Amino acid sequence: MARYRLLLTGVIGTANLAAPLEPLQLRPEFQQRTWRSADGSLLQGFAGKGGFRLTAGNCVARVCQASECSEAGWPLYACSDGRKRKMSVKSFVTATFDDVPYRRLSAPKDQ
Repeated sequence: MARYRLLLTGVIGTANLAAPLEPLQLRPEFQQRTWRSADGSLLQGFAGKGGFRLTAGNCVARVCQASECSEAGWPLYACSDGRKRKMSVKSFVTATFDDVPYRRLSAPKDQ
């Protein structure tokens, strides 16, 4: 919160008060369990639960939808929006969820 207060220091009026939410500013332990697709969608793993939160779309730039997905027999996941999605993991860095490629936030940029 302090970061956002500093960001807004000196702003007069109510225009331009929105600040971007940046997944790369997450704590390292959350970055290790978070993947992002090219369109800004996020796939966030639950620690110790084996499930994911799928946020389809970029919530900062436009409308997005969030669903929670739990294992339904590998590689299938049952999601709270009523859909079953398939996951495949290519490497430590990349995963595909419902035919959308995701890249781990904590991965080095050169991989």
